[in-house]
Amino acid sequence: MSEMIFIHIPKTGGTTINAAMNGTYWQTKPGFNYRHILSDKSSNSGDIFLNKNRDKYKNERIFMMLRHPVDRLVSEYYFITNRNEFTDLIKSKPKSFEDYIKSPQTQNYVINFLKGNRMYSTVRPSPADLESVINAIDNLPIYVGIFERFSESLSYFNQHLGIKWKKEIPIKRMTIRRPKIEDLSQELIELIKEKNALDLILYDYCFNQFKNESNLNKKEHNFKGDRYDHVVAFAARACLYELVLKDKNFIKNNFKFFKSLTFHLINELKIRDGKQLVFIWNQTFLASIKTEFPNSNLIQMLDLDSTNHTDPIEHAYNIGSVIDSFFKKYPKKKVLLETFRLIKDLFPLFKKRVRKAGLKEYSINKSALYFPFT
Repeated sequence: MSEMIFIHIPKTGGTTINAAMNGTYWQTKPGFNYRHILSDKSSNSGDIFLNKNRDKYKNERIFMMLRHPVDRLVSEYYFITNRNEFTDLIKSKPKSFEDYIKSPQTQNYVINFLKGNRMYSTVRPSPADLESVINAIDNLPIYVGIFERFSESLSYFNQHLGIKWKKEIPIKRMTIRRPKIEDLSQELIELIKEKNALDLILYDYCFNQFKNESNLNKKEHNFKGDRYDHVVAFAARACLYELVLKDKNFIKNNFKFFKSLTFHLINELKIRDGKQLVFIWNQTFLASIKTEFPNSNLIQMLDLDSTNHTDPIEHAYNIGSVIDSFFKKYPKKKVLLETFRLIKDLFPLFKKRVRKAGLKEYSINKSALYFPFT
């Protein structure tokens, strides 16, 4: 018997589980004991659910998590919506969440993943695929936890598989901004259920089995982290305002400015606190516009008073909404920032604002106050 096999279905808390059970900062590389998405976006879990492999896996200790299809799809869409490596796989790129739901390539993805298909595969899962998944769960068996009962699921894995969890568990991946389920219309919720009927049957089946478990401790673990813990990692690989701007051409036209800003805040000032990063990013952007274009119509539309915004991420989305509206009205001004330069006196000012906002302070490297625009 080998070590346990964890099947990590995307957007089910799997990165948190993988890192916690292995004592690593981030998830490990997919392999025999860790079934997840490979570099070609295919899943390496399919062979577990083949009838011919029952004998191969019947003595392995296999487990996974499921999440309600409505909540999982919301989290998935708002996680990948600014990641072209994923959205480019969809033939007709969705322009809205409803488009995403209606795309055949997004539907019943949990079944498709478990059967080993590529993310957004054009292969559609069938009732027979669902049956083979349930047969494997019942007969191997595969222990299935429930995302909505996360701490109880860890207790369940401990009871049946002997996995020892630490009391405090860091949350390793979280969608930075997404609507709550209660904010969705009932029509949209029903549409998700309709288009993901196989996934919903699987979830209901496993959830009903899970509810029969006894002596599960729902307060055994403390989960540490929030959405700001994931901001720095996102900003290190993409422009932070990719999250908030619908018109990506604005970022493309001003690539030098945004790249320099990212480099300066992360590499030179070495900011590692996500809330502080977004706060200073917003202040830099607003102060730069005010300095370079004090009489522009955009200044009149933007709220430059940071004291009106206690949540930097929501402030960033407010800025993005205003910019999208501005350039929709004045499309010829999209190259507004091409001549931007950062002013030396701005960052000491931001340091005072960081202190006033109650955030962690950062150290200023005076040799790095100008951005490299060459």
